[in-house]
Amino acid sequence: MRSSSRAAGTLAGLAAMAAAALGVALARPRLAARFHELRVTSDSYGLPSPERTVVASLGYRAALADLLYADTLVAYGLHFQERRRFEFVGDYLDTVSALDPKFATPYRFADTLLTLQPVKPRYEDYVRARKILERGMRELPYDEQLHNSAGQFMAYLAVSALKSDEERAEWRLAGARALQRACELVGDNPNIPYHCITAATLLTNAGKREAMVQFLERLLAVSDDPEVRKLALGYLEQQLGNTQREEVEQRFLRFHDAWGKDLGFVSRGVLLIVGPRFDPARCAGLERALEPGCATTWADWSRAADARSGAAAPSPPAR
Repeated sequence: MRSSSRAAGTLAGLAAMAAAALGVALARPRLAARFHELRVTSDSYGLPSPERTVVASLGYRAALADLLYADTLVAYGLHFQERRRFEFVGDYLDTVSALDPKFATPYRFADTLLTLQPVKPRYEDYVRARKILERGMRELPYDEQLHNSAGQFMAYLAVSALKSDEERAEWRLAGARALQRACELVGDNPNIPYHCITAATLLTNAGKREAMVQFLERLLAVSDDPEVRKLALGYLEQQLGNTQREEVEQRFLRFHDAWGKDLGFVSRGVLLIVGPRFDPARCAGLERALEPGCATTWADWSRAADARSGAAAPSPPAR
């Protein structure tokens, strides 16, 4: 009896398994076909406003910013795989920036995440990217890479999506200013000298001739790179002529001469902070204040030297 009941139970179990397998085999093709027909057509944004997210972080703002940014990158890849727009990427980036305003990476990749999508980007995507880049440049004024990428985006990559010639001109000028700032920062990007000339060209095309000259003069004053100097002086000669180019170069050489005669062993930055040397006793009196050898700041020193155009600036007295 026991063996018969055991055999019957085994047969019943095998029959149930066979029926289940048959049911799966019959139902799976129809279910799989229906599943593959389904597509996600829109996103939902589940986070509160950036300000409330900051409160909800309970003080772990940088950690939550890292987590959200990593999740944003994963979601960006999934949207590419599914070939659909990542609708709320700008909102995620705004929240990450609110949590950690000094987190540089989201700013640097904002234009890519917003405008390089599986579908054609919209006008508002370019505007949103610019706002995020400008916020990043305000938060990180010494980030050469950020200013360089933001300048290229505004001056070249975004202009094709803009609606009017006036708007394109304004974006190019904003891009030129960002590139201009990148040129004034010390970095290791070998392409920066060429971007500096690009910025000067954009300023010239925008009718900002005086701004272009001032920019290249500042560039000559802060850069020790001979390639930068060569390109800057060559562009000045091309735009202004040999005479004015020589005037700019003379200002540059005049500063270097004063640097070498005074504190040639210190860096340019230290010298600019210390200021030009002067003799308080010899420079007493208002009539002496405008002499190059009596200036107390480099700006005053340069203006006084320019006022004596044609005459060599007198060497400052020994400290």
